[in-house]
Amino acid sequence: MKIQSNVNTVKYQNHLNSMKANETKHNKAAKELATGKKVNTAADDATALAISQQIMKEASSLKTGSNNISYGIGALNVADGAMANIGDSLGDIQQNTIRAMNGLYSESDRNILQEANRQSVETINHTINQAKYNEKNLLDGSSGDINIYTGASSSTIKEIDAKAAMADLENFDISGNPDKISTDTIDKAYSDLNKMRSQVGAETNGLESAYNANNNTVENLTAAQARKEDADFYKSVTDYKNSGVVGAAQNMTMKNQMESQENLVNKLFQG
Repeated sequence: MKIQSNVNTVKYQNHLNSMKANETKHNKAAKELATGKKVNTAADDATALAISQQIMKEASSLKTGSNNISYGIGALNVADGAMANIGDSLGDIQQNTIRAMNGLYSESDRNILQEANRQSVETINHTINQAKYNEKNLLDGSSGDINIYTGASSSTIKEIDAKAAMADLENFDISGNPDKISTDTIDKAYSDLNKMRSQVGAETNGLESAYNANNNTVENLTAAQARKEDADFYKSVTDYKNSGVVGAAQNMTMKNQMESQENLVNKLFQG
């Protein structure tokens, strides 16, 4: 007597396959809820995962570039602050020089003014030597051009040599004949200083624009990645609940089928 049919075997196998497919759907929904992402492995969506990873790479590069830019802006701010102090010292030198040009001042008076200028020049040199960022000198002409990689391209902070621009002040003397004293040396120092500050200002503006562009791009890339990866919470919850209900029903059906087969076998053997 034949107690097992091919039909029952096929039905049983189909039922197992259906249970496995539903379990896979249930587990996928559970993982989406746990991670908040609908694409967790290449099996979920290989193309979406590859695109998402590329987006993450681009965003990461831009974030690192933004950090580089912030360092560059910090260095430029230090340089500009130092040059503002140099400008203050130049203002003191200019005032003393104009006083020394007054014929009513005595030689002793002009010597005092000359000593005050000498101290101002020392202050300028000290400011130049102390203008550093991460131990890199910014104003003495020793740094060379500094490249700032922004994540997508690069910007350059051009070398500043304030030491050379202020060099003529070392021999600038206002202690002699007032009719021969001139402000030409100071005017040139002011002009050179203004050019350097204009350069720093333009470079700062450029880096700030690059920083803002980076952040906007990262925001857009993050949104694009979210659209590719982020799970639809409502759909995931629905899938999770539905697959759970289906799974319970399938288990009950399988149990009933097995009990039915067992009863049939027992009856056949008893008969």
